[in-house]
Amino acid sequence: MPLEPGKLAIFNMALGFIGTRTIASPNEETLEAVQCQLFWDRARRSVLCDYPRDHPWPFAWQRIQLAQRVFPEVYDGVWKYCYGWPNEALRIIAIHNPGKGRHDRTIPFVVRNIENSSAPIVANQAIFCDISPAQAECIVDVVDERVYDPLFTQLVSRKLACYIAIPLLKNNQNKVQELEQLYDVAFQKANEQAVQENLKEDLRQMDDGRRWADDHDPWLLARGGLPPTRWPLYNVEETE
Repeated sequence: MPLEPGKLAIFNMALGFIGTRTIASPNEETLEAVQCQLFWDRARRSVLCDYPRDHPWPFAWQRIQLAQRVFPEVYDGVWKYCYGWPNEALRIIAIHNPGKGRHDRTIPFVVRNIENSSAPIVANQAIFCDISPAQAECIVDVVDERVYDPLFTQLVSRKLACYIAIPLLKNNQNKVQELEQLYDVAFQKANEQAVQENLKEDLRQMDDGRRWADDHDPWLLARGGLPPTRWPLYNVEETE
């Protein structure tokens, strides 16, 4: 199987963190492999959703066109439109008008459960907002280990270690607490790295915008263009 080496490496990293024997295949019928498989989906989805709202994992970020659903009468006068929860989404980050960028103004929205005992849980989730059509920035579940970056691989293996430690170490709470603390430390470092990377990308986009404005805006061209290093980080009071 082409994906097994990636999953195998993550499973063995998790087993290494708790100090047990490693495995030769994710599908072998050993206690270690069985526990890793049992908690794998939960660990993966947890790390995908744990990451801060402003800095989602790039490989798990998608913009999805939302599908309208029947509007519940109980929400008349509260919201204008009702959309179904995208099947592939783990978390909704923001709602946008179609065609708008990530850094444009986001649209207020809420997620509510619409009771329907005969439908799957996802089908009960509805998104309410005041625009139509609407697109959602989402974190989606990614099962292809080939697209994981090293940072995610490190974090998800530590999270998996936290889950499998209890059944494999026979309720060794001290070890479990140690693993959870190590995960928290690794997560904080990953968050700080993501902030720095997003800041660099924002500055690059701002610089691209400055150069485009200098080259294309007639009003700016007539006045010598934008200040080379200060746009758009200055306000009216700062200008001469």
